Amino acid sequence: MEHGFLKQTLLFEFMEALRPFGELHGPTVSEQGVAGFAALPDLSALQLDYQRTQIPPKKYLIPFKEDILHYQDGSYRQVPANLSDIVLFGLHPCDLEGISYLDQVFLAERPDPNYRARRERLTLVGISCQLDDFCFCSGPWDTAPCDIFLRVQADGYQLTTSSAKGAQIAKVASHFFSEADPAPLPTLPHHSIAPQAPQLRFSDDPRWTVFANSCVSCGACSVCCPTCYCFDVREYPDLTGGCKRLREWDNCLFVTHGEVAGGNFRASRLERLRYRFLHKYCGFSPLQGVCSCVGCGRCKEVCPVDIDLRELTEDCRLNDRGLP
Repeated sequence: MEHGFLKQTLLFEFMEALRPFGELHGPTVSEQGVAGFAALPDLSALQLDYQRTQIPPKKYLIPFKEDILHYQDGSYRQVPANLSDIVLFGLHPCDLEGISYLDQVFLAERPDPNYRARRERLTLVGISCQLDDFCFCSGPWDTAPCDIFLRVQADGYQLTTSSAKGAQIAKVASHFFSEADPAPLPTLPHHSIAPQAPQLRFSDDPRWTVFANSCVSCGACSVCCPTCYCFDVREYPDLTGGCKRLREWDNCLFVTHGEVAGGNFRASRLERLRYRFLHKYCGFSPLQGVCSCVGCGRCKEVCPVDIDLRELTEDCRLNDRGLP
């Protein structure tokens, strides 16, 4: 792990030195005031003081919609991906942890070839951040999984590398770095987000009903979640006898998510809300017991009815939801 200090005045020059490693993307703010990751042909659009983006960086690894197979002349063939190298700059630790979780899902025993191809072309540059009222990550910042991490200090950034690719970049850009004593890491408030309440799992606890009665099944919490990866696979035929098979984002809060030929295995809103909670906080299959909530606060911020699933394990807040 290499260390160096990058002065604030040299940030843009350092970023320009990253362009040979891929197209540079980072946090920007639209004319409507919405923060999001986008290409940076002009570094003046960079907004490193953002709190969180509306859509997480999972969009770089799991596109909203992608062709996966084409059928023609009696056989399916994979669609060759036209991918380019990307340097994704300015990721907060929670989003880096989100990508790390997706790696466990899609690069495990049977890796997803499309995800793997995109992941191999993605360079991750993280940056420390400031917590607000929606955040509940527990840190620490300096262990976030990425290629390069920048810890914000008064007049610049303390840089560390944690991969061979990061070390290569640091070597190329070493002339931008100077020696500096790293400032101590700030203490982050710890929040336990993995529930220790097994009685909630598949139970008739009244808290499920309270939250289900509030939920409007809009799915915003899943769309903006860095670790939600539900997808649907659909085929669209054409008039030549061929068809396209597409993979596109799905949402476990939508009633259509559980529809199958024999009916709907998750027809009620309560069942769908409980499934999301169990998947997010309890995990399943090879990731049984692994909490996939990274504490970014997006779901709490975007929910139109102010649902905060952490309240399911915090009895002190339940009176506000109408429980005795």
